[in-house]
Amino acid sequence: MGYNGFINFITFGKIFGFKNLVLFYYKKWNLYKLPLFLPVFGMISREEELLNIRGNILQGSIRDRNVERQVRKAAQPVIVDCGVNVGVTVRWWFYLNPQVTVYGIDMMQEANDFTMRALPDHFRARYVPMTAVLSSETGRVVELNYDDPLFGGNNAGITSGYSEKRRVHSMTLDDCLSSYHIDTIDLLKVDIEDSAVSMFQGAARTLPKAKNILLELHSEKEREGSIRLLREKGFRIRRSHKRQVWLEKVAEN
Repeated sequence: MGYNGFINFITFGKIFGFKNLVLFYYKKWNLYKLPLFLPVFGMISREEELLNIRGNILQGSIRDRNVERQVRKAAQPVIVDCGVNVGVTVRWWFYLNPQVTVYGIDMMQEANDFTMRALPDHFRARYVPMTAVLSSETGRVVELNYDDPLFGGNNAGITSGYSEKRRVHSMTLDDCLSSYHIDTIDLLKVDIEDSAVSMFQGAARTLPKAKNILLELHSEKEREGSIRLLREKGFRIRRSHKRQVWLEKVAEN
């Protein structure tokens, strides 16, 4: 299970109920009718949300004890979430600390719209949505090919084979965040389907502000390029598990 699996199971059993938790682990969604309400995450209307909750949160794919402790203890933490999809991770950040400010970036406008609708009213003012293809340069026109705008595997590098098309402008992470006065980023989460290297190349001003990075990788090329670049920027790998790598800023002497 990861993340101290047994304790994790007990913790979420108390939140969701142990019967519900077992159903989650075995993907018995057919025993429920959507939409349904779940503690922490609110009203759930898509199976994609259930899969995200199961893998990312209950099984701990994107969770890290040290990072979560820092987020919980910070007075007003800042998280930059690159690749929000259906907003499960965004809802988790607000659960960890209701005073967090989350900057959510996704190449699909529908992802941010869906996330905003899923958030309780009192969190919406602390969520800053942005729509862009994150890249090493700003202003390039990118043609996106997709079937479902809320499918988590949509990839800006796919050029054909899907029923829908649209054009979106690329932006660097630096430019996305340039109009906000951000001194420190407690967590930079990156899950953008094989585009991380290009994104990091456009984050020269942002990376020095980040304490922790959670990187979900989708290819060996993305892994090698991202890790090499981040090490050059003063980060070290603290932990890795399957596709997830947690990095932290190396303290300066």
